[in-house]
Amino acid sequence: MEYAAISDKGIIREQNEDFWNIILDENGQPQAFIVADGMGGHQAGDIASKMAVELISNGICSYFKKENAKDTTEQVFKDAINQANDGIFQYALKNLDGNNIGTTLTAGLLNKGRLTIAHIGDSRFYLIRNANIEKLTKDHSFVGELVDKGILDVEEAKVHPRRNQITRALGYEKEVQIDFYSVDVYSDDIYLFCTDGLTMKLTSDELLSMLIQDKDLDSILRDMVALANERGGEDNITAIAVKV
Repeated sequence: MEYAAISDKGIIREQNEDFWNIILDENGQPQAFIVADGMGGHQAGDIASKMAVELISNGICSYFKKENAKDTTEQVFKDAINQANDGIFQYALKNLDGNNIGTTLTAGLLNKGRLTIAHIGDSRFYLIRNANIEKLTKDHSFVGELVDKGILDVEEAKVHPRRNQITRALGYEKEVQIDFYSVDVYSDDIYLFCTDGLTMKLTSDELLSMLIQDKDLDSILRDMVALANERGGEDNITAIAVKV
């Protein structure tokens, strides 16, 4: 299994509020993938995304160190994410005078031939299979909901004045709703976890054409970031690519 990750602050932003992690199992094989985009415009967005990635990573690693662990993959995810949500929420209460902070979360966990995806916000997961690309996750955003209703098309959403307004975030409220998806893992599958700094600048067809090139994933991700920055680079850009 080949995998690669990249994170870039872009051209405009002064700091990178995205965080990511790839968790390896005891054999050095990738087991989990996490991307998080701290909420822009809110103070300490980088703290929210970093806490999310660290707390969820710790929760997943702790579970798989248990003997005779029998929880479902979805339950493992749910427990780790709820702990992270509480940790971020309580941090804001104690340290930021009650000012809320939050982050998106798109993460995948490999277990027994299946990939389970947990999703909150407007980062995305794409499945590339048989030279086709499918966005499995739903954007929890103001414009994402308008696209789902047929009021906006995808290109209109990218330039809408409220395109950065998300409707669901990890850590922003005391409880959080998590979307789960699951796919069987097949040879030659490609998985892409990414923040909206990438998808606001590249179309799905462009992502597909780049990911199926006969190049290593590191080079492909660097090319994606370069293109996103060439087109403005207004946001942080983070992506994890995995080829089975």
